[in-house]
Amino acid sequence: MSAAAKDLAVVARNAFSETVDLDGYVPRVATESLLASIDQWRTQDRLGSSLAALVTEPGIGKTFFLRLVEDRINRDAAAAGRTTRALYLPYAGLSFIDLASWVYGLLGATYPYAERSDDPNQSLSALFALAGGPSDPFFLLIDDADSMHEETIQVFAEGLPPENSPLRILTALGDDARSSELLAELSALEPSVAIVRKPLSEDETAAYLWHRLRWVGLAEEAVGGLDIDRVSRIHALSGGIPREIHRVMTEVVDAREKGLPDPLAEEEG
Repeated sequence: MSAAAKDLAVVARNAFSETVDLDGYVPRVATESLLASIDQWRTQDRLGSSLAALVTEPGIGKTFFLRLVEDRINRDAAAAGRTTRALYLPYAGLSFIDLASWVYGLLGATYPYAERSDDPNQSLSALFALAGGPSDPFFLLIDDADSMHEETIQVFAEGLPPENSPLRILTALGDDARSSELLAELSALEPSVAIVRKPLSEDETAAYLWHRLRWVGLAEEAVGGLDIDRVSRIHALSGGIPREIHRVMTEVVDAREKGLPDPLAEEEG
């Protein structure tokens, strides 16, 4: 394979990598509706505004969505002349004291207590201090939140004000029993819950593919074309799940790079 062809394969593979790059966002009805509901939630101070949960099937894109919300909140904060007001955490499987210290470290800020106390309520106060107050809250966006320690769950359940909280939590959870148990333990906060199970339709799959290719500057011919039959096959093989669409397209790119039969044509045959 020529160097140019190899370079083309690298670019095509990047179009379907799992790296979170917000420029690769492809709007669709489900995600735009979800963003609108989160925007509404984060601007309210009533009961239920301290905690929200995004419950999804694997591969739908919860990590990407949390990073998108983080970016929106921080853009709004910057436009208003404020410092960072949202932080994404990939997991929360730490003691609450370590969790609070980690948050400060990620922000490049100095933890306010020189002597680290064993009192988790002190750590909660430290997280409250990141906000400008109840009307200017700080948001923690916690991925795979079912990894939270029982101590952390208890601190949030007992220490978060049910309304007008300076600290707001948006969690992303799998659609399973453990997540249901977690939400039950936090039920006193009356969390807002959004459940996303709907995969991409065939039309949305086509739009997703075209957008991802245009995003890296490639025409659809770089992956063998995206006519109706090929899009239909990609949709059938992936079930409309973004992570699976990436898997299928990576296989297509790999086959083209190695001179192997097109996986889509092979399955059709």
